[in-house]
Amino acid sequence: MLIHEFGAFIVFAVITNVASFAVKMQVNSTVPREEQFSWWNWYTSEVGKKHRELFPGSSLPYVARYSYWICLLLFAAMILGSFYPK
Repeated sequence: MLIHEFGAFIVFAVITNVASFAVKMQVNSTVPREEQFSWWNWYTSEVGKKHRELFPGSSLPYVARYSYWICLLLFAAMILGSFYPK
């Protein structure tokens, strides 16, 4: 059972990274070259702020930001849930 929970956690973590990557990709495709963010650094707050300026109606930065914390909470719940017998 723990393997299924761990698999679901991995899938959610991958989706979280894809959302962060999509935000950075949209920002970098719209701003000039000198304002682009580097790919190897994670400037999540600056990228999200810039994305909200460029695309005011989009909720993607919020999904990318808060899904990280949801992922951590799910991981903690999975660990705590593994201690209780079924």
